[in-house]
Amino acid sequence: MRKRLTHVPGIPDSVSAVSVPGWGARWMAALCLPLLAGLLAGCALNFAEGQSLEAQKRWEEASIAYRLAVIEDPDNEEYNEALQRTQKVVARENFELYRDFLAKKAFRKAFRRLEDASRQDPSYQPVRKEMLKWDRVLVGGQILFDFDIAQRNLTLADELKLIVRFNSPNPGETIDAEIDIDTGHFFVEDLLYDRPNEILTFYSINSIGVRMVHGRSRLQKFTSREYQRFVNIRVPVLDQIKGNLKLNRQGELKPVQGHRAMIKAKLKGDRRQEDPRVPATNPRFSLRIQDNRIMVSAQGTRNDFTPRFLYMNKKDRRIFVDFGRYETRFDNRLRKWTLRRLPLSGPNGDYFAPFSRNIALQPYFFYREGIFTYESESENSG
Repeated sequence: MRKRLTHVPGIPDSVSAVSVPGWGARWMAALCLPLLAGLLAGCALNFAEGQSLEAQKRWEEASIAYRLAVIEDPDNEEYNEALQRTQKVVARENFELYRDFLAKKAFRKAFRRLEDASRQDPSYQPVRKEMLKWDRVLVGGQILFDFDIAQRNLTLADELKLIVRFNSPNPGETIDAEIDIDTGHFFVEDLLYDRPNEILTFYSINSIGVRMVHGRSRLQKFTSREYQRFVNIRVPVLDQIKGNLKLNRQGELKPVQGHRAMIKAKLKGDRRQEDPRVPATNPRFSLRIQDNRIMVSAQGTRNDFTPRFLYMNKKDRRIFVDFGRYETRFDNRLRKWTLRRLPLSGPNGDYFAPFSRNIALQPYFFYREGIFTYESESENSG
């Protein structure tokens, strides 16, 4: 009996296992062997290149070549050993660069080098110790903004972006978050190195405005940028801070959403709203930490420039600084922009539920050691 062969494009159907005994196996071998030989040659080429670069002490380039060899032949012990060997050297080089950037207070560049070193050699103790000194901080919230009015008050520009600028606890440093025009949501990530817990209370709003880009074209990148401030608080002056943040070191990991549900239930029926005001410039204020509350005393003004909540997850080095909800409006009588904090109560009160759907930000949406709430000293006394 004849065995029927599966039709192969370009090969006559008349060819069969009977007419050409063993033809199928030989044909597959003829097809696959050159491909296999090419792959092996590629592995050997990358490995040889890695050896050459390693001999020249070009460790990072050698590590890349060895990685390519491992990708093509992951079970090759010699390739894997070479990759691990060079990665350990590259990790130490990155750690030295990390120390240089840290000395220059280039914190973001330093942290990137430290992360690279940690990934390249997870067992390297100096890197492991340094990683424990860093806090990753997410600053977020919502600002409702009448963008149409803002546009009418601006000159022509190729691109407009709503921006909220924050004063960072790092001396003299500000960080910018872009405000989503549709939702009002904003967020920006910050890094703090080896600072006391109380320094986390120092975040404040610097200004709210529009970044304008002029001179954009297909052939040329942005030629100039301008930042026009509508709300300009600048740098609030902290006169003093009393007390310490008492963290629950035995706390269990809990979702922020659970706390927001409790807040919403607690504030149910509360429709109180602040009046819009033109914020003071460089306001003076003091902080008094009492249990899980951060009492704010601002001289002659409200504490609209401070956060609303501080969610602590020190064990995982993740902090969420939540500024809550705001509204900015243009006052036609005063010809100035006003700011007010919005309540979290009501059907559209809390912004957090849709904001928390951002997958990339999920590690920040849990707390462990506690939640600290900012409150106005005057409101509390009243």
